[in-house]
Amino acid sequence: SLRASELPPSFTPHDPEGQERLEEAVQQLCRSLDDFLYVNDHLIRCFPTPSSNFKKHSIEETATECKQLGAVVHSYVVDCSNRDVIYSSAQKVKAEVGDVSILVNNAGVVYTSDLFATQDPQIQKTFEVNVLAHFWTTKAFLPAMMKKNHGHIVTVASAAGHTTVPFLLAYCSSKFAAVGFHKALTLEIAALGKNGIKTSCLCPNFINTGFIKNPSTRIGPTLEPEQVVEQLMKGILTNQKMIFVPSYISCLMILEKLLPERFLQALRKMLNIKFDAVIGYKN
Repeated sequence: SLRASELPPSFTPHDPEGQERLEEAVQQLCRSLDDFLYVNDHLIRCFPTPSSNFKKHSIEETATECKQLGAVVHSYVVDCSNRDVIYSSAQKVKAEVGDVSILVNNAGVVYTSDLFATQDPQIQKTFEVNVLAHFWTTKAFLPAMMKKNHGHIVTVASAAGHTTVPFLLAYCSSKFAAVGFHKALTLEIAALGKNGIKTSCLCPNFINTGFIKNPSTRIGPTLEPEQVVEQLMKGILTNQKMIFVPSYISCLMILEKLLPERFLQALRKMLNIKFDAVIGYKN
């Protein structure tokens, strides 16, 4: 976590050099691209399981790097597929640190396989982590934001939440749901008159996290986590509703809505999206 009063003296909230150091710390924190939360002047790291031992090691490694930057760190291991664990962890955060002012729902899972090779528990896990966890974390932390009419909720979705890709059926479906969650939540908060609470939705292309093996597309090169974090930070600071990375993906989304199907087929062929996948269907 980062507390402004405990950062080195050179840091001030509106100091460009301090902002650069803050972004550097956030980039370090988001190396694995899991969940992170802003709590008052704190930045709290929450890691999804089930790989608890690995995540615990990742937490300790990240915490050490952030301490070297002068930060105070709070980290928690949270199974984002378990509603009860999310609620209990949220209570622990509130008790130990305070109310959350920025919530970034970023935990995600992906299985690269066709429908027949994707096991039922994998489909269920995809929706539990990629969609349902957003409901539970938001229900846990939004009330405090509503009370103060201040806060920011970030939904990390994907370009796959706007367009579909073969052999990512469960993933695309869950990310479409995440985009819908963001849009509906945005309107609901506005309808309740809480204009001090902002929302953003991050929709990147392939990211070099190792979750998808050997991805390639003519849209552009595979993104590095630091690139995505930088755009996310800019989006939060400028209250962008929809953040595409790279930004020109938004143009492709518009074309998909306007062009007839035969042109879309040619466009998909031109984009040439490829990655390693397991095919269970046997002809």
